[in-house]
Amino acid sequence: MKHFFTLLLLLPLALLARQYTLDELVDHGLENSYGMLKSELSYESSRSNLSSATWNLLPEANLNFGITNDFYHPNTPTAADLSSQAGFSISKTISLNDDAWFNYRYAKLDAAKAELTRQASASAYAYSVFSAYLDVLSTQRQLSSLQKNLEIQNRVWEQAQVLNQLGKNTSFDVKESEIAVMNARISILQLENSIATKRADLFSLVRMPDAGYELAELTLEKNYSLPQASPEQSNQVKLLKADLKRGELGLTQSFLNYFPRVSLAYNFNRNVGGDNFDFDTYVTNHTLGLNFSYSLWNQFKQGQTNKRNDLAQRLAELEVLQQIEDIERQYATLNQELAYLTRLDELYGEKLAQSENQIRIAEERFRLGLIELLELDKTRVEYINSEIAYNTNRYQILARREAINNLLSQKIQGKW
Repeated sequence: MKHFFTLLLLLPLALLARQYTLDELVDHGLENSYGMLKSELSYESSRSNLSSATWNLLPEANLNFGITNDFYHPNTPTAADLSSQAGFSISKTISLNDDAWFNYRYAKLDAAKAELTRQASASAYAYSVFSAYLDVLSTQRQLSSLQKNLEIQNRVWEQAQVLNQLGKNTSFDVKESEIAVMNARISILQLENSIATKRADLFSLVRMPDAGYELAELTLEKNYSLPQASPEQSNQVKLLKADLKRGELGLTQSFLNYFPRVSLAYNFNRNVGGDNFDFDTYVTNHTLGLNFSYSLWNQFKQGQTNKRNDLAQRLAELEVLQQIEDIERQYATLNQELAYLTRLDELYGEKLAQSENQIRIAEERFRLGLIELLELDKTRVEYINSEIAYNTNRYQILARREAINNLLSQKIQGKW
């Protein structure tokens, strides 16, 4: 019984110690989110299509077996009633513009693109979870600072009431202090509602029930190296280039359509049969055929088709160039913002250190009776404001770093 009560006492501590980590949420979402499940099914479908296209390259091979029972044959009364037949055939047609071959090439390119799309979807999903996770962390840190600020504003209000009773200030000063307390409470209420909404969005994104545990803090690495701009390696450009490869294959197929349609066909057929399952009659056929056909209007019809394919290919090339320029421009902007935020981090760090030092000085002066509690609390409020600015800026640095990784298709947090 004693151990049971001990466990009951330790249970709240165990629950408080439980935390959600970014790794846990991302991994759970990669396995259970609707977007990733759809991406996986799409990938499996493309692999199945490639398998079908590969099998279609093989010659047609057929087995046949038949039984015939003639119940009435007056012209040949001595003929057997029962006859049987079995056979094997194989055939294959090869043409200059073989549909099976081009379908296989298309399916192979589509499968490679589906694999790239699956990887890009996983990376993009991890980034979206990271962004939602970071947003909750940033808002929670602001809430913690505002709660400290509320405590200070309450003390200021209480002191203002005491000073008013002593005749050292006016009711206007008391009302100002009360309004400051109300504003602090309103800000806290707004942030609490915002946190609830953002947490709901986060756990909906990863399809996990929220048990209310704290989110583990993310650390800002000091030895950070900026990834080199390599738009060619980004998933966006790779996907567009995959479309280019498919378009090039389409141009090749379209070009072949200018020529006469030539096909070479081979057929082998081997049959064995006989009366009453004797299988004593053998028939073997080998057929080789060459077919040549050409439409008189082919040059006119195919010319316009080829022109549209060529225009579509040029548009695809322009999209690749535009995507590369967009990535380069976004990279330059994010790099500039990151440098600005990094410089701000240094300044905010210095300001926070100075504000902390000012608190120690103010507390010592208050202990010696040189300043009132009101002045001490104002110093503490300044420190809290500096703390909010410092933490908010550091979260923005984390966000910009991962935005660069996402833009260049680098691993999010070095993992996904």
